[in-house]
Amino acid sequence: MEKTLPARNSSWSRRKRFKGVVGALTLTAALVVAGCSNSVDTGGGGGGEPRPGGVLKFALLGGPESLDPHLNTSFAASNYGNNVFDKLTWQDPETGAIGPWLAKSWETNADYTEFTFTLRDGVTFSDGTPFNADIVKKNFDQYVFGDQALGIKPNGVTHLRSYTGSEVLANNIVKISFSTPSASFLQFISYSGNNQPGIIGEKTLNTRAEQRLDPANIVGTGPFVVTEYILNEKTVLKKRADYNWGPPGLKHEGPAYLDGIEFLTVPEASVRTGALQAGDVQAAFDILPTDEPVLERQGFDLTSRRIGGVNLGWNINTGLEPTNDINVRRAIIHATDRAGFKKTILAPSEGQATSALASHVQGSLDQTADSLRYDPEESKRLLDQAGWKVGPDGIRVKDGKKLRLKATGHRLVPNSRYVYEATQAALKQIGIEIDFLFDTTNVPTAQINAEYHLINTNRSRNDPAMLNVNFNPTRTNGARIPDNFPDRQRIIDTLEALDSTLDPTKRAELTKAAQDLVHDEFALFDPVFEPSQVAASKGVYGIDLDATSRLHFLRTWIGQS
Repeated sequence: MEKTLPARNSSWSRRKRFKGVVGALTLTAALVVAGCSNSVDTGGGGGGEPRPGGVLKFALLGGPESLDPHLNTSFAASNYGNNVFDKLTWQDPETGAIGPWLAKSWETNADYTEFTFTLRDGVTFSDGTPFNADIVKKNFDQYVFGDQALGIKPNGVTHLRSYTGSEVLANNIVKISFSTPSASFLQFISYSGNNQPGIIGEKTLNTRAEQRLDPANIVGTGPFVVTEYILNEKTVLKKRADYNWGPPGLKHEGPAYLDGIEFLTVPEASVRTGALQAGDVQAAFDILPTDEPVLERQGFDLTSRRIGGVNLGWNINTGLEPTNDINVRRAIIHATDRAGFKKTILAPSEGQATSALASHVQGSLDQTADSLRYDPEESKRLLDQAGWKVGPDGIRVKDGKKLRLKATGHRLVPNSRYVYEATQAALKQIGIEIDFLFDTTNVPTAQINAEYHLINTNRSRNDPAMLNVNFNPTRTNGARIPDNFPDRQRIIDTLEALDSTLDPTKRAELTKAAQDLVHDEFALFDPVFEPSQVAASKGVYGIDLDATSRLHFLRTWIGQS
């Protein structure tokens, strides 16, 4: 049986603090060890003791598409959700260790198909209703199975595909069961990214999907309550005065210091930076690399945490010609200059991709000398071998067809366009022409699958099981592996094995096997870079970034700038 361990203290770290700045923003880059977060010295940095009060104005590139955390799929939405809906567990962003939150302890069976949680006492939702085992059961049932009568989709089924149900054993004890091993479940229920499993109240569970745009219908156990929502404009949160059950890892008792938060949607990077410089907002995310040194010279404090999970890059469509040819897939990968991007394009806070997995995810292996080697001459050789000959305009031709591919980009990562355009230029040098679409918001998934060869992804979850979620043909099937793909079942079995154990040695072996399969054997993915999120401000203290690089404002306070 696995049980939680007592929390212990640890030191904390951050990327950089600029000298000579009075009242600059401090963000944690590491929060938790063995179930307890590293704490920020919220009284340090020239700010004195924490001061209650004030409303924090925070500019983001986008805004929540819904107020339902189970539905939301954007970065802005997940940051909103983190502060309204608590999770059952909490993850250490440095070590990956899992600690308590709304669940104070748990046990598992030997094959990780049953998880029995003892829940925290005294927790209430914002409408005064109690948190208990029954509401946990209802959350996971709706999260995985959906509710057709209410128009609720099965938003969690990709992550929890083998969930069979939950059983209430006592008012504060619930057993959650799966039909197949699901060892990463303990980590997943701490996850704060897209489609996050935050616990929502009975009122929200009984509300139709379209009515979950109304703040009056949104009930959570978190430190803030949403009071105003204007799509693509702003989302306003207000403090809960009675909140007193933050994760032990944050070492904070009682309610938040801030009276409230205003998340403002500011799509243009220059406008976000200008608003920050003018003092119209106190903090901002999605800072362009070119703006970082400017803000540094002006005395702003920039802190970042790279996003764990599957790096930003291209899923390569194996079910569509000509990327169904492994030589073409490998040629694309070898023509991608990841080290060059780090030297010439990326910000200091961003990283060179060395695997499909971000480098700080447990088990990530550096494959830049092998399957991810930058080698344009090898790319040309592979294309020659595949029968693609250079045409008069430099673009390769085979059987009368040009080697022209369609690709999607990532409009919500500010630096991605530059990197993808640099890759586009590099691929043209080896005879591959790329047509881009950067905003796929209104393009149906079926159309993407049928027309696009290179499909952008960036999946944030600090666990190697993201390889299973992203590439498994029975899950998201990122590489669009068709039913008749050679070794399809072996791919499924290799990826599913990531959920068979939490033994560190065995899991490291399984994570290596999964990465070898993705990169060496089948060339399913072309990682581009490790994105990060950056915030900048003056006179703001104690903002926390968690293991998924999402914001927590429980300990945030505003001092004198």
